[in-house]
Parts: sequence; C-alpha cells; structure tokens
Amino acid sequence: MNKEIWLMVVVSLFFSCTENRKSRDNSYQYYSINLNPNSALVLNPKVNEDSTIRYFDYEVTQGRNTVFTLTFAKGDSTYTDGGVAEIIVFEVDSSATDFKIADADFNNHNGLYKKACFCIDEYANKATRINSGKVTGRKINSNSWLLNASVGMIDFKDTVNVNQEKIISLK
Repeated sequence: MNKEIWLMVVVSLFFSCTENRKSRDNSYQYYSINLNPNSALVLNPKVNEDSTIRYFDYEVTQGRNTVFTLTFAKGDSTYTDGGVAEIIVFEVDSSATDFKIADADFNNHNGLYKKACFCIDEYANKATRINSGKVTGRKINSNSWLLNASVGMIDFKDTVNVNQEKIISLK
C-alpha cells in the first residue's frame, strides 16, 4: 500500500509540472526608433531581374544630415520565419528644428520603405521610395526629438534621444 501511494505522488508531481505549451503567447510587437546625426543616406539604385521593380540598397555614412530609421516589427518567436518588419529611413538637414514630410515629399529626403520578412512577396526585402504617409518631427532640445509617424504599419507618436535606439514594446 505504501508503494502505491508513493507511486501516485510521483505521477501526480510529474503531471503537475508539465507546461501547457498551447497557453504560451510567443508573439511580439514593437517599434524601434533610431537617429544618427552628422550622417547621410547613400542610395544605390537597383532593378530586379525582369526590370519590373526599381529598388535601392542604402548605406548610412558620415554627412551633414540626421538620418532617421523607424521600424515596426511583429510576429511569433516560435518560428524562425514567423515575423515581419516594416522599416522607413529618411534624412533631414541637421540644422532643422522641425520638419513635416508627406507623400511625394519623401523623395526630397531620400525616404525609403522596406518590408523585411521570409516571404514570397516580390517587393519583400527591397527598399523602395515612399509615396504615401506622413512623418513630422520637432526638436525638443539638442538631444531629443518628438516624432509623429504614419507610414504603412508604422503609426506612433513618441520622443527619442539622438544616438540611442528606443524600443517600444506593444505587448
């Protein structure tokens, strides 16, 4: 009888310690904002193999502007290919204390949009010109900006410090 009770205790402990994987939420959602002063966007135009998509490789280098990189990412960390990120990058003259960029005006600021994912979409992972949306910014002090952005899935209003990446978790 003692062995039976001992066995029941061990079995019940085993089942009470198992994790219910179906109840775990492995999804994520966040914004990332990064400012690089004294920088410039260098654009390298590209065309896909059948010449139907014009896109850009780009690099942030030393320059006279401030380069803004805004990212919205969401997905499921359970799977390697379970996420997607939308990235916009643009530059503003470093002497500016405020700016408003909308729609076609992004061309004047080297504005690019990129959807980064493991997906079959022919535009995926290619930076293309931004043709709709709006970003406004106001310099609060020498190290901080107030940004308001609405481009694609990127839709937020927040402050960010120069040379510091800010991550805002939405989960």
